[in-house]
Amino acid sequence: MLLAEPQVLRTQSRCHVVRARVRGGDVATVVLKHFHEDPMLGLDEWAGLELLGRHNLITAPGLIAGDISSRLLVLEDLGTGPSLEDLFRSDDPNAATGGLLAVARITAQLHARTRGVQGDFDLLRHSLSPRPMRVRIDNARSLLEHADRLRRWAEAVDSPVAPGTQEDLERLARELAEPGPFLSLTHGDMAPGNTLFTASGPRLLDFEYCGMRHALYDALMWLLIVPLPDELITRADLTYRITLAPACEAAQVDATWTRARAMVATARTVNMFQWMSPRTLERNRDWAPGFSERAALLRHLSRARVLREPFNPVPDLSRTLDALEQRLAERWAGTPSFTWPAFR
Repeated sequence: MLLAEPQVLRTQSRCHVVRARVRGGDVATVVLKHFHEDPMLGLDEWAGLELLGRHNLITAPGLIAGDISSRLLVLEDLGTGPSLEDLFRSDDPNAATGGLLAVARITAQLHARTRGVQGDFDLLRHSLSPRPMRVRIDNARSLLEHADRLRRWAEAVDSPVAPGTQEDLERLARELAEPGPFLSLTHGDMAPGNTLFTASGPRLLDFEYCGMRHALYDALMWLLIVPLPDELITRADLTYRITLAPACEAAQVDATWTRARAMVATARTVNMFQWMSPRTLERNRDWAPGFSERAALLRHLSRARVLREPFNPVPDLSRTLDALEQRLAERWAGTPSFTWPAFR
C-alpha cells in the first residue's frame, strides 16, 4: 500500500490521526492512527474493531491493518460529515434530536450484538499483547482505591458521610466488575464528538477506551453526562432500551433496568469526585467548552439522584451524595448551566 498527500485530522497527547490517499489500492483514502503515548489504548481499539468486523457490525470504521511495533492502525475512511456535537451546536433542534436518537439506537445495537462475546474479545486482545487486567476490573478497582477522595470532598465542605458509604461503594464496584446480563462490548468514551453521520448512517469513532463492561456505561452519555432537555433524555433512554431489550431479557424488567441505571450513574458520579480535586472549590475551570467543572459536578449529582429515586440500591452512599449536593449547590449558587444552541 503506497500512501500520499497526508492530511492531519487530529493531534493529541495519546494519538495522532492522519488521512492519506492510497495509490493503486482498492480504496481511495485511509485513516492512520498512531498511538505514540499509550500503546495499550491502541491495542484495545484494535481488538474492539477486529471483534466488530468478525461479527459484521458496521457501527465503527473498519480495521484494515495494524502494526504493534509501530503502534499504528490503518482504518477505513468514513469520509466527512457532521458529528453529534455539530448537530447539538446547530440551530436545528429536529436534527439534533434525531441525531441523538440514532446514536442511542446504534449504541444499543452494538451492545445487543456483543453480549456473550467476552471470550472472543479476550482471545483477540491477548493475542496482540497480554493485558494486565480487564477494563471493567480496572474501573471497579479504581472506584475503591480512590474512595478516600470522596471523603476529602465531604470534609472540605463540612458535609456528613453516612456510616454505610464504604459498603455501598463496594456494592457499586461489584456491579461494575460483574454486570451479569448487561456485559457487552462498550465504546467507553461516548462524547458527542465521537460520532460521525455518514451517507450510510451514524458511526461511532475512537474506540480507544473500549472494552467488555456494563452496557449502560455508554448510555450515561445521554442519561447523565451531557446536558440535555429532560424530555430528550427520556426519549433516548426509551429508544436505547427498546433496541436492546429483544437481546437482553434484563432490559425488559423495569426493576432490573431501573436498578442498573442507578448503579452505573452513581458510580460515575463518585468518579467525578475522584477525578476532580477539591481545589475546584476555589477555582472553576472548563470541564468541556462552555461547561465548567462546577456545573458538571452539580449536574452529575442531580441527575444521579433522579435516576436513584425510583429504586435506591445504595441508600447510605446516596445520603452522602445528597448532603454534598446540598452544600455545593449552596456554595455555588448562580453557577451558569449549559444549554446546547440547538435546544435554546
